[in-house]
Amino acid sequence: MATSRIAMATVGAAALIALAGCTPLTQSRLDFSNTEEVKITQITVARGGSGDVVVITGQVSNVQIDRVVRYHGGEPRTTGNYRINGTELLLDADCGQRCSVSYEIIAPEGVSVRGETGSGEVSLTRVGTVDIKVGSGGITVNGASGTVKAETGSGEVSISDVKSAVTARTGSGGITGRGLGDGQVDVETGSGSVSLTLSTAGSVRAHTASGEVELAVPPGSYRVSVNTGTGDKNVGVSNDPTATLHLDVKTGSGDVTISQR
Repeated sequence: MATSRIAMATVGAAALIALAGCTPLTQSRLDFSNTEEVKITQITVARGGSGDVVVITGQVSNVQIDRVVRYHGGEPRTTGNYRINGTELLLDADCGQRCSVSYEIIAPEGVSVRGETGSGEVSLTRVGTVDIKVGSGGITVNGASGTVKAETGSGEVSISDVKSAVTARTGSGGITGRGLGDGQVDVETGSGSVSLTLSTAGSVRAHTASGEVELAVPPGSYRVSVNTGTGDKNVGVSNDPTATLHLDVKTGSGDVTISQR
């Protein structure tokens, strides 16, 4: 396995000064870049650790893996790593305290992404099936050919151009969905707004304890259920009690707007 490794002992000025008179902690970084001649079909993020994960796909038959380790103080004993298991790429982001490992992956189109990370941003573009969980950090999915499950304890969730079922959860943060359809959309946030646009008619469950909900759907026959503890209801879609498709919208505090595109 060929590895290109660049270590920069100091990068810029002091990154953290906790109190006046304390010795500043300088952030350092290690850069690694690898290309593996394997057409992977799945990326798995190992549980634990912190750092961003970016996956971009294209018409390639190999996989490019760029890894950046950022740390304060002495160089960590472990710098995270990856391994190939058949057509699966496994990513490890654990490098100890005061340390993070970020990955940027260029992979074949349609690759599936799953796993869990402690904290960091996750950005996925033109992938297959998604099942990702983040302790703290935002999740962005721009195009997926399979089902999408995205969950974060705290952070924004943005999902676009998905023609299968979508499930999104965040404890605190907004949820945005564009170009959804051909599968049930089920989203929920403890605190934050929800904004969804369907490209094809489908069932939607959109709940928030605190925040506004905006839902735009194409023409169709829908069974509409709206519940808001405090807030206005602006429903521009007729309720058909016999309809198969169900629009279930609920907010504890906030306005609800349902419109027809």
